[in-house]
Amino acid sequence: MKYWLLTTEYPPQYGGGIGTYVQCTAAMLSNKGHDVTVFIYDISVLHDKITFEQNVRVIRFVPNRTGTSKYLGFQANISYEYAAIVGEFIRREGQPAIIESQEYLGIAYYLQQYKWMRYENYADLTILITCHAPSFLYLEYNHVPIYTFPQYWTGEMEKSSMLCADLLISPSTYLVNEIQNRMERKIRQVRYVKNPVSPGSYSRSTTYRKNYIVCFGKLSPLKGTFALLKYFKELWEKGFEHPLHLVGNTDLLFHPEGISMGDVVTDTYKDYINRQLLVLEGEHPPADLGKFLEKAHLVIVPSLVDNLPYTVLEAMALGKIVLASRQGGQSEVISHGVNGFLFDHHVPGDFEAQLIQILSMDPADLEQISERACQTINTDFAPDTVYIKKMDVINEFMTGQQVHSGYPFTSVNSRQADDEQESKSGKLLSVIIPYFNMGEYIEECVRSVLNTDVAETEIIIVNDGSTQTTSLSALAEIEKKYHVKVVHTKNQGLALTRNFGAEIANGKYIAFLDPDDTVDKSFYPKAITLLSAYTNVHFVSCWAKYTGQASGCWPAFNPEPPLLLFHNLLTSTLVFRKSSFLSYGKFDPGFEYGMEDWNAVVSMIENSRGGLVLPEPLFNYRVRKKSMARKFTVVKRLFLHKLMADKHKKIYQQYGPELVHLFNANGSGLFLDNPTKQGAGLSAGVFSLFSGKLQGRLKEKIKGKRYLRKIAYIIFKRLKK
Repeated sequence: MKYWLLTTEYPPQYGGGIGTYVQCTAAMLSNKGHDVTVFIYDISVLHDKITFEQNVRVIRFVPNRTGTSKYLGFQANISYEYAAIVGEFIRREGQPAIIESQEYLGIAYYLQQYKWMRYENYADLTILITCHAPSFLYLEYNHVPIYTFPQYWTGEMEKSSMLCADLLISPSTYLVNEIQNRMERKIRQVRYVKNPVSPGSYSRSTTYRKNYIVCFGKLSPLKGTFALLKYFKELWEKGFEHPLHLVGNTDLLFHPEGISMGDVVTDTYKDYINRQLLVLEGEHPPADLGKFLEKAHLVIVPSLVDNLPYTVLEAMALGKIVLASRQGGQSEVISHGVNGFLFDHHVPGDFEAQLIQILSMDPADLEQISERACQTINTDFAPDTVYIKKMDVINEFMTGQQVHSGYPFTSVNSRQADDEQESKSGKLLSVIIPYFNMGEYIEECVRSVLNTDVAETEIIIVNDGSTQTTSLSALAEIEKKYHVKVVHTKNQGLALTRNFGAEIANGKYIAFLDPDDTVDKSFYPKAITLLSAYTNVHFVSCWAKYTGQASGCWPAFNPEPPLLLFHNLLTSTLVFRKSSFLSYGKFDPGFEYGMEDWNAVVSMIENSRGGLVLPEPLFNYRVRKKSMARKFTVVKRLFLHKLMADKHKKIYQQYGPELVHLFNANGSGLFLDNPTKQGAGLSAGVFSLFSGKLQGRLKEKIKGKRYLRKIAYIIFKRLKK
């Protein structure tokens, strides 16, 4: 089986839980004869680098294939680059049987979008998503504002990735329950498969230094280290004499205070540090952690939330006594008093009681627990055991795959189309072009439609009372030269002109195109493919490419609340199911300054008629000095935003709290139209000095280099003063 793994972490650059999982899983599959490839983006290499490590092909690729870093934020761009590199290797080598990816940071989001949108070379992929550490959950526990851009959009990509997974697996039920509590649409069936632990990496240690207590992990609220320190402070004040050794990164930013986690701890627990009751050992390479484990009488894992930390598995594999919180997947591995111990953060005094009991236990009893801990890992987490379970899950899925009639929206409960109404339609597609004094551009517009790969197409030009002689002459020439239908009306404005064209259209699907714009020849076929494939998709848009007096790209996003209510996420060209549009999406002439297309989409969503965005620029939007968009003042925007909220009170009230969070975190939605980039609201520390691609590159560089983290933090502290 050809098996590809997508990851953001892989040793030796990163030794975190995801990196450990991918390395162990890749080795496990390779040892069973599978053809395994690991894809990891690497901004430190100048060219793609392919190596073979223990029969596993590792592709470290440069994330600059698509050029989307010019208009997508760092994480969204990285996801787009994963889709590009996978497509490139599919064209070279053919499709793999399985592509597995983490949900963390949504790196498979655009790959899955390509699959669900039936793109060539992607439509038949089988994409397995493994739950590790979704940022929208973990950042919340670390007191990071999760509604701030781009963190919020990254969370949306993660949620979509899990919902769009062909097969979703998790090593713990605890994490899935936490995720489900934060999802508007519940994720589909999850299969549970344990994480493998590489054989031979650990041998049971029977020696330890009595009362040597160690905790491994980053200093952070999420990892429970702040709660743990409070417990120990209470113990030390009661006369407890034994030190706590904290091993892990202390440089992470504690967002509520704007200082590092290490500074928070040293300021708060200075006296205990001076008395050597609290020992901050700092961060160490994975190879050096053995010396701390070797000495450990007790290993504490105090997470407030966790999936299945390798710290627990590795400590138990060495036969160490582990005291872990019940707030995580570790509680599904440890049987209290049998192969380790558990405490509950929600039970006052529980940690102290368990700690005192363990330290006072007879060594012979601890020896038995140590043996059972080793046995648990060697039996339940051995690669051979995990492999059988994983392949059973994969094979069961592969033999029972079903074609999905509906797209898995993140928040919209989109209803199916009315088949009876659609069956009355004639031609496949009607393209409606509202026309008012646009003689200079109309032929280019019409030719772009005629050039599309849709056999059954009618073009309806609705002349909205044009007054220019040249424009009327140009329209007459178009009518003679091309097979188009021209209808003349008195001047009634853009909204009513479009509605009139929709009402007289013969198509099952209708598209609106302004006469100064054009479309790529593949836009309409791709849109119709989606509308035909998914009965719960009622309209389709795409990204826009600027032409005329501007250049660049406007990336659009699947229109789902609450983000859709915060700002328009779509370009102005859309393809609708005619029946759905006439029932729920007609343009409102009250939006006299613009945004009538946004209002139509909100109306559709409010009535449970969802839509999608093809993630590529297939619409050419002409920028002109005299266009409506160029005259779009702040006062006009405010008027239209109020009109929008007043007209759609029900859905705005439904998402009121989330909208407040988005406004507070990012500032006004009047000007923020790209959720993948940082808004003008809350600062992101030292990184707020930079933007876009540079900001992302700095974060990645600093993530992998301890000394760079220290330098960045020093700069941040000085600027803050």
